[in-house]
Amino acid sequence: MTDEKIMQLLDSEPSEGIRLLINRYSSLVYTVAYSKLKSVFSADDIEDFVSYIFSKIYERRAEINFSRGTLKGYIVTVAKRMCIDEYRKCCSRIITEPMTGDIADKIPDSRNTQEEAERAISEKMLVRALQSLGARDRDILIRRYYYNQTSAQIAQELKMSDAAVRKRLSRVLDKLRKLLSEQNSELL
Repeated sequence: MTDEKIMQLLDSEPSEGIRLLINRYSSLVYTVAYSKLKSVFSADDIEDFVSYIFSKIYERRAEINFSRGTLKGYIVTVAKRMCIDEYRKCCSRIITEPMTGDIADKIPDSRNTQEEAERAISEKMLVRALQSLGARDRDILIRRYYYNQTSAQIAQELKMSDAAVRKRLSRVLDKLRKLLSEQNSELL
């Protein structure tokens, strides 16, 4: 199947054209996305982003001009640019505020030293678990539970669907519970 035929199918039979396009180029796009986003995205996030890249390629299919290059070249260029833009967005949203309250709240009371020690251990475990998540997952958790944003607000700011935010939040909470449980069992 030639690239020209795939392009014709994208217009005449979109579902078949997209299937062929993804079959032929998904590993290439995933490789590009993984190389650019592995430090800020989890593997699931990268797979989601690869799907998003293909949706953008489909939307922009009229821009593809075989006299200027190949379909493969166009796809790689779009994928690289989108990944670089996404990486920059993720890095610009790094939160620099401390996650704790006033210093007065941190001064232990002699009556509850055991509680303070347990809380400090729990906070360290939580920070370690959060650091092991992808940047986007961390961002969604912080927006939801630190800034008390609704899933609709998060979706709007991150340009995702509300359902995708809720699904990702559920998946991340499960992952976080598992990580905390593993860390807790290591302490015992």
